Order: sequence, then structure tokens, then C-alpha cells
Amino acid sequence: MSDCLHCDIHEMLESHLQDEQADLVEIAARVTEVLADLILMAPPNEQTMMMADVVANLGGMVLEKCQEGEPSSPRRSKH
Repeated sequence: MSDCLHCDIHEMLESHLQDEQADLVEIAARVTEVLADLILMAPPNEQTMMMADVVANLGGMVLEKCQEGEPSSPRRSKH
């Protein structure tokens, strides 16, 4: 594991994503399940705001990565 959680997650998913028959919907569903687990770890009175933050961050990241002009290389990071 590295010091970068983003990179570690991509590394763990890489074998699933390399398969030409990769079911991106299923992979996204499993990642979503992990996000749900993280949200439920927060105190109950913070879970709604955390979920809103996750959705806002997702939308922002998708827009940012689309504007970068390399949608075929989504695993690239600027850090």
C-alpha cells in the first residue's frame, strides 16, 4: 500500500478493469457499497450531510475529469 488511498483503490480495481468483459456497473455497485459502509460509520446525525458531500464530490470529479480531455485514462491523477 502507498501513501495515496486514491492510487491504492485504483491498484486494487485494476485487475477487474483490465478484463475486456468488465462489468463496469457491477464494479461501480461494489464501490458504492463501500461508500455506503463509510457513510454508516459516521455518527447518525452526520450521515445525511456526508452522503450529500459524496454525491457532490462525485459530480465535481466527473466534470473535472471530463474537462481534462482524457476520459479514456480516468485513473490518472494530479498528485
